[in-house]
Formats: sequence, structure tokens, C-alpha cells
Amino acid sequence: MFPYLKISEDVIRARIMNVTPQSVEAVLRKNGCGFDDLLVLLSPAAAEYLPLMRDSAAVYRRMYFGKTIQLYTPLYISSSCVNGCTYCDFNYDNSLPRKTLSLSQIIDEARAIKSMGIDSLLIVAGEDPNTVTPDFLEQTAVEMKKMFSHLSIEIAPQSEETYRRLHKAGVDGLTLFQETFNRGRYAELHPFGPKRDYDYRLEALQRGAAAGMRTLGMAFLLGLYDWRIEAASLAAQAIWIKRKYYRSKIQFTFPRITSTSSGFIPPAPVGDAELEQMILAFRIVFPEYDMTLSTRENKEFRDRAAITCANNMSAGSLVSPGAYCEPVGELGQFSLNDTRTVEEMIRDMRGLGLEPVTKYWDSAIMTRTA
Repeated sequence: MFPYLKISEDVIRARIMNVTPQSVEAVLRKNGCGFDDLLVLLSPAAAEYLPLMRDSAAVYRRMYFGKTIQLYTPLYISSSCVNGCTYCDFNYDNSLPRKTLSLSQIIDEARAIKSMGIDSLLIVAGEDPNTVTPDFLEQTAVEMKKMFSHLSIEIAPQSEETYRRLHKAGVDGLTLFQETFNRGRYAELHPFGPKRDYDYRLEALQRGAAAGMRTLGMAFLLGLYDWRIEAASLAAQAIWIKRKYYRSKIQFTFPRITSTSSGFIPPAPVGDAELEQMILAFRIVFPEYDMTLSTRENKEFRDRAAITCANNMSAGSLVSPGAYCEPVGELGQFSLNDTRTVEEMIRDMRGLGLEPVTKYWDSAIMTRTA
């Protein structure tokens, strides 16, 4: 469980499993929900109310985000990693070739992404402190900020000082997955490497917020532990951070394990209906928070989520360094289930009655009001 949550996992599980249909109906009639209501909507009883949950979530999504859907693209700058995460193709024991881009190669990749019409970039790297150094990240951010209005990073946890440097260099957002909030399962899945430090990873978003990062993307990796318990922890983390760093903009992401070259079998697999129930519950309880659904999910699922829940989606994604300029069989972090180009994504979103946005207007607004 999220360690600052002063309720045990057993109590959380009991609350979820003992929810009645009447309780679900009562929550769906409410205006304004809280943590206890989320537990109700995560319950097995609520699974029978998915159509009503879709309707309710869609109302909130339209209320806070209108018809817009923000599009971004990830840029992988390194597949080098020193961790032993058993579920990830970047793990140190994987014998496939590694690649770290030079600054000039990163600029070439960025130009390829920019040519697609994208103006919001997520910089991603494996966790190798000897290769992906603070200086390297800072130089990358400075160059990328010349080309994109919004920069986010998804990298190894850093010190507050490094986050402050990156923010000053132009990074607006920090995304970091806790992977699993269960300490025992976390230790099993991370047998060696700096990532084995559960608390340092957990506290990274707080350090980022203290350093000035505006957008904080948080998640757990679905499939590693009981999704209902993990979802409760994710909600508790968001509530805690928002209270302490009230200026931060929270962004939920819901990554589900996809196939890996190692053949890792998720110990707690999550089906489509369960994933949908969870994201609907989060939209209802956290109506103003950003929600992202990546290309790990298939086209049909993402299209449905765009209408009911998600307001932020990746497009044209490639998950290996250098792939935008030279699409070859390099090591990727995970497999993709939605391979649509940016152009195809824009077309399909408009076909759903949504208005895809490639420029991150929040950055322009914040710059003018700063």
C-alpha cells in the first residue's frame, strides 16, 4: 500500500469486497466523490454498472476537457539500463544490443517527430546513471525546448537538485511509475540495481514537485499485483501529493504489461473490463485530473476511453532509441498494440467527434502569467 495511507491493505480489501449494489448506485448519483467512493467504484459489485459508469465518466470528461484530446509522442534516448526488473525488456540481463543516442541523433529524432505536427514531447530513457547523466539530460532538455512547447521526462528517479536543473532547462512534466506499491512484490521484481530502493522511487514525484515540475504523471504497472489494491494506493498518492504541492497538476497513467522478449508472465493479469472499470472510476472521482492511455492498449479500447475518460494520448509512438529516423529492430521497452501514425490518430479522433490538439497550450498560458 501507499505508505502514507493510514489504512491497512486488509481493511481496504474488505471495504472493496463488501460493497453492495445499493452503495454503487448511491455513489453514481452523487455530485463530488472522494476516496471512499473510489473504493466503491473499484468493487466487484460496480463491475455490473459499467454502462452507467461510462455515462457518468463521459459527462465529467466533457465538463472539464470539452472535446479536446491532447496528443504527444515519446522520444527514447537510451535503452541502457543497470536494473534487473524481471518484467522489462530493458533489464540488465537481457542480452539484446543497447543504444544511447548522441545529442545530434536526439535532435534528428526530434525533428522527425516535429515533422508529424507534434509539439508535446516525452523524453524516455533506461535507468543507467553512467550513461544518462544529469548533464546529458540537461543538454537534451535545452535542445528539445527549442523545438517543443512542452517537455516531460520519464527517466530514473533523480535528486531534487537535478530535477531543478531540468526544470530550469525547460522540462515541465515528470512521469514516474511506482510499478507496484506492494513492498514485498516490489522486492521480488527488482532483484538488483538502484531501482530496488522502493522509497527513493516513491518519493521522486515529491522531489520533482518541490523542484517546480508542474505536471506529475503517476501510475502503477497493471499486472504485477492486485489491481484494486494498487488503484487505491495510486489514489492515495495523488491525494497526498496534491495536498502538499497544491500547484501541481496530477496526471494518471494506466500502463498494462504487454508481451516481452523474456516471456514474463504477469502474476496478476488485468482484463479489458477491469481496466475500463478502473479508469472510469478514476475519471468520476478525479474529474479535473489528466488521464493518459498509452499505445500499450489497442485501437478500439483507446478510442472508447478517449470518449469516456482519457484526455491525453500518445500517437505515432516508437519505443526504441533512433527508431523515428531508422526504423530497425532495435530493443524496445515493450510491445505496441496501437500503431497508428499521428495523422491517423488525428483522423480517428475527429471521427469520434473529438478535437485533437498537438500544441500544449498550458505551457503558453503559464509563460504569459508567470
